[in-house]
Amino acid sequence: MDGQLAGPSDEQLAKLRDQFVCVRLIQMGGVDLATFQFDPFLSWSVFFMNADKTIYGRFGRAHPQTKRNKKDSNPNHTPAGLKAAMSAALKIHQDYMRDPEQWGTALAGKTGATPRWRFAEKTPAARRYKRLKRIDSGEKGCVHCHEVQRTAIDSYFMKRIALPDNMLWLYPRPAVLGLTMDNRHAARVSKVAPDSAAAQAGVRVGDDIVSMSAQPLVSIADIQWVLHTFPDKGGVIPIEVARAGKPVMLSLELEDGWRRKEDFGWRYRVAGYSSWLWAGVSFRDSKQGVVVAQRAPRWFKRANEEPKRKLQPRDVIVEVDGKTGMDRSALLAYLMRDKRLGSKVTFVVLRGGQRVPVEFRIPKKQPEVQGY
Repeated sequence: MDGQLAGPSDEQLAKLRDQFVCVRLIQMGGVDLATFQFDPFLSWSVFFMNADKTIYGRFGRAHPQTKRNKKDSNPNHTPAGLKAAMSAALKIHQDYMRDPEQWGTALAGKTGATPRWRFAEKTPAARRYKRLKRIDSGEKGCVHCHEVQRTAIDSYFMKRIALPDNMLWLYPRPAVLGLTMDNRHAARVSKVAPDSAAAQAGVRVGDDIVSMSAQPLVSIADIQWVLHTFPDKGGVIPIEVARAGKPVMLSLELEDGWRRKEDFGWRYRVAGYSSWLWAGVSFRDSKQGVVVAQRAPRWFKRANEEPKRKLQPRDVIVEVDGKTGMDRSALLAYLMRDKRLGSKVTFVVLRGGQRVPVEFRIPKKQPEVQGY
């Protein structure tokens, strides 16, 4: 358990903890990613599961405002939320042990499809990085959690396989549905955005979401898991909520391309590939277009210096290779998926009130990441 999350004086948490067999994974080398699939941006994550590998639920979520420091590394976690998740997981465990066939069907969706590469250190990209080769040589070290995503994305590039949407717009937050959740509870709604998918489905403030896509929920992270594995083309998500102590069944409809409403640009481990590798700068959204926020730090052994010279902080990108109307995530995805090594990129930027064309070439060789 995280010392920042709950201290030793929390007797209720201690009693709940004692009903679990707690296992701590401190690195991802040798971990089967067919079972352990999680948001790689997290610094702390929990799986509630049976010894037969049936997953009851997840706890832990990332957010654009997550602070990366020791004092407050998980601002979206609360002791109350963790205790609610643990209590819900224990209830599911009791039900599962009483009727494993019925509950096994309901819980099947909590285990994702087998990934293209089941072990981080066995991905094509990992074999290039000396950092990950330590696992094979028996030297001390670890595969960090965020390296799971880094090596997977890099391997897609190496093999020239198109990146799927859920590798970029991954683990969507409930806000993409129009929901704000109370992190002191398992899955309680604290706000519903007007005219959102959730509002149209009839979700109300104070509803406790019991299940989504027939999967029982133990935390907000379970909502993100359902969304992460939901088809990009959209469809209907059946939802059960508890309202005034009574079950209410709802249907939430997502349109084709729903996932792309989420911004992944704050996930620097993902967005860094295009903003640092392709363009050498970092971006942020504005009403006018995508703003060049700053020249990015040097994260690659062979950095792309050309755009760092030609693009200037506060430039507003309004056109990319003749395409307009892109937000930050759409721009990053375009650079990552549609452009190839050695090809040219042409921006039109607003600079001092003038439209200025800026052209640069993507490196012919993909740079190797210096650090993680």
